Amino acid sequence: MSIPLSLRSASAGGRTRARLLGKVLMRTLALLIMGVMMVNMGEHNPWYRGSWGLLAYLAMILTFMVVPREPGRRRKVFIAGRAMGIAALTALALAYRTDKGESMVLGPLLAPGDTVWLRHSWWGILGLIGWSYLAASLVYLVFGRRREWLIGATALMALLYVAEHKGLFSRVDSRDWLAWAAPWIQHIEGVFDWVNSHASIGDSLASITMAGCCLGSIIAPGSELRTHGERLRWTMVFGLWLAVAALLFDPLYGINKIRATPAWCFYCAFLTAMVWAVLYGVMDVRGYRAWSVVVRPAGTNPLLAFILHPILLLLAGIVGLRIGFYKSSDLPVFVNILGCLAMAFLVVALTGLFARLGCRMKA
Repeated sequence: MSIPLSLRSASAGGRTRARLLGKVLMRTLALLIMGVMMVNMGEHNPWYRGSWGLLAYLAMILTFMVVPREPGRRRKVFIAGRAMGIAALTALALAYRTDKGESMVLGPLLAPGDTVWLRHSWWGILGLIGWSYLAASLVYLVFGRRREWLIGATALMALLYVAEHKGLFSRVDSRDWLAWAAPWIQHIEGVFDWVNSHASIGDSLASITMAGCCLGSIIAPGSELRTHGERLRWTMVFGLWLAVAALLFDPLYGINKIRATPAWCFYCAFLTAMVWAVLYGVMDVRGYRAWSVVVRPAGTNPLLAFILHPILLLLAGIVGLRIGFYKSSDLPVFVNILGCLAMAFLVVALTGLFARLGCRMKA
């Protein structure tokens, strides 16, 4: 939802399309770097009790913390911290080795028999968010002020899942009237396959992000939906069609988070739209906002909140504390739930503390 707000705000501030594209690419790169670092921690030949992972997370905070704009000593300290973070991330990436002694980056340069320049089993949660953000942002930069095009792109992202699993243009050869286009279509299919083998930009996960763009566009500057009632009605109708799309895709591929099936994506988008409608009605229409103070720090600094949780677990592991005991399947379910809630509120509290100290993260 933040893509329309962010890009329109930057555009209103005088940024050209080229500069906006540069901003999108840099943010995508930042998310991919963090995603690859995080996903490779599980396969790393660990240093003392996971200290490599802890150092990597701390380096991420230093690298991607927001630098104050006001000139002065504080700005210089933050810039120095960012430089230290970049140097630390680079050193940790080069020092990384799997249990088999394989490097994470620059394998052919570091080991004669290695042929992999960037080693990752998948892109990690942040990496997948990065690819989805890139896909949705590119579409928005081209069609941003035409919401119907954004809705069409949402559907197209889900249909790419079908194309990937059923064979993109697999029946072209059996259609005589398409014979003239076969060579061109083969090139398109080759490009599609190459992109999908190296990135996750053309998959159904981006449909969730595109649905968020559609929703965010109704509150962005210049939206024709100006009243609370118009926005809520549009959201309810949009959510209804998302639910219908999920029901239609469900018999084909089921609901599977790991495979990011279209039904799962559309159900997620539907639930998000409904939750947003409730929160919009309570907070913006009725004005009941005081209750949100308990979760506000995580909402204003989500990247830091996301990273603080694994940092707490790694710190506890280093000193020998089992603070993750509540996740055990041997415990009653209510203990698991209470433990998750306690950890969530601890992370939110720490995020708020860091925010008061001036530490905010932004990809």
